Amino acid sequence: MANPASPSTPDKKRATSATVRGRDLLTLLQKLRQRGEDASEALPALIAAAERATASLIGGEHRQRRAGSGENFWQFREYQSNDRPQDIDWRQTAKGERVFVRQKEWQTAQTVLFWVQNDAGMHFRSSINLPSKFESAVTLCLGLGMMLTKSGEQIGPLDGSIRVGRGEQGVQSLGLALLAEKRRAAEHALPHPDTVTPNASIVLCGDFLGDPDELDRNLTAIAGQQRHGVLVQVLDNAERTLPWTGRVIFTGMGDDALETIENVDSIREEYRTRLDNHLDAVRRVARRHGFEWVLHDTSLPASTTLAQIWGALSPHGDTERMV
Repeated sequence: MANPASPSTPDKKRATSATVRGRDLLTLLQKLRQRGEDASEALPALIAAAERATASLIGGEHRQRRAGSGENFWQFREYQSNDRPQDIDWRQTAKGERVFVRQKEWQTAQTVLFWVQNDAGMHFRSSINLPSKFESAVTLCLGLGMMLTKSGEQIGPLDGSIRVGRGEQGVQSLGLALLAEKRRAAEHALPHPDTVTPNASIVLCGDFLGDPDELDRNLTAIAGQQRHGVLVQVLDNAERTLPWTGRVIFTGMGDDALETIENVDSIREEYRTRLDNHLDAVRRVARRHGFEWVLHDTSLPASTTLAQIWGALSPHGDTERMV
């Protein structure tokens, strides 16, 4: 007679399998909770940094810069036959021989979605006095989020993990989503296009030091759905300048890989040339997909880059600047 408690019975196998799945789920939940707690601890400092960065910038509405039914003056233009007589600006018209109408800006809330590259390389900093590239990128996103929500815009993460929001709660939720984002195996893997809100503006922050062709492929999937996009390339100052001299041992991020350069001075010029070529390649990829390109150096104030991103989000933005 078979023993019903035998491990070979189907019922026992199913019970064992269910137990394993239950343990796996518990482990996953514990990891997610820990990740959320870690993000909550880091968020206040990053929000404070973002507040400092935005303090020096002039607040105000983030406008669409096109004619519409808003309340704020945009520009004068010459009167046309289909214009309403009440739109004529008689003071401006009296200055010359032509009749002018006063156009106002179209003011509608827009949605801006954020993504931050979160691999091992993004956590590099060349000095304890500098923020990591990841911290800088999140600070830029939060600062921009503060400016946007004060203008009535909606913000959220690109991956759709939380709903878009406004105000202080929207900034808090965005920060937690960016900090708790799971690191992806592929360095530049962007969210699936199905999670991207159509017709939203998109801000992508990362070092983008991987293969530009890979970046090109990743942008192809989401670029067609966006209203406007800005790609912010974040680099540590040491990555831009290679400031060391003599014999230097370089270590990999997150592994034990070592690379010894006997005389860094001898390769500095070639290194900078290769980096410049790479930056040009990333910039071309961004422009090919309709994204503006901004370069941020982690050793410089975030406020300068924030002003550039703010300008680049304008539909008429044409920003290719190196900070």
